[in-house]
Amino acid sequence: MTRKGFTLIELIVAIVVISIALMSVPLLLSQANKSNEFNINQEAILAGATKIGDILTYPWNESNASQTLQVFDVTQGDNNLSRYPDNTSTRRIGHFKENYRRKFYSQITQASLILGHENTNDFDDIDDFNGITESITNGGVGDYIKDFNITTTVKYIDDNATYSSSPLLNMNINTIGVTPSTNLKMVEVKVVDTTNNEHITTLRAFSANIGSYELLYRTFP
Repeated sequence: MTRKGFTLIELIVAIVVISIALMSVPLLLSQANKSNEFNINQEAILAGATKIGDILTYPWNESNASQTLQVFDVTQGDNNLSRYPDNTSTRRIGHFKENYRRKFYSQITQASLILGHENTNDFDDIDDFNGITESITNGGVGDYIKDFNITTTVKYIDDNATYSSSPLLNMNINTIGVTPSTNLKMVEVKVVDTTNNEHITTLRAFSANIGSYELLYRTFP
């Protein structure tokens, strides 16, 4: 009677195949961990980008709510961005001399020299977020996987350039803060994984002292 079974060669081939499969398991697990870590980092970056986008919706500087958001005078800004031709003017070079357009306040109105949240309940301009740390907790709003701290820094940076040249020359963005005040504020958001004390990312955006315009509207009786 003939019995069916594995030959030695078949057995060796089966062992080799199983060994190769087992050797690939750590690699698959490593790739899965890397993928999870990438997703978590993307989550942190998205949280930071959302925060910086929210901050940039605020006015550039303190202003009276009953007034339009006009251009402010600064102490250390580039001279080409000052009132032209003198301090009695309400416009700088490039402004249109028309009503409801961007311009300075009628009287000298200085931008804030101290950046930070004043003793008020509300945040009413960009630099109110300076030094503020917001915690995002696991299972909280948005259901984040990890806990993050988002720390915001707002500072004046150098706004000097050769504005008389075309195209504009020597406008090198320097992230080092300068003595206030200038026409350019930098908003920096740093995201840290508090579980591992790991710095995930730092995002930066810039906001300029360019004022805004007033919309024309018509009222009907």
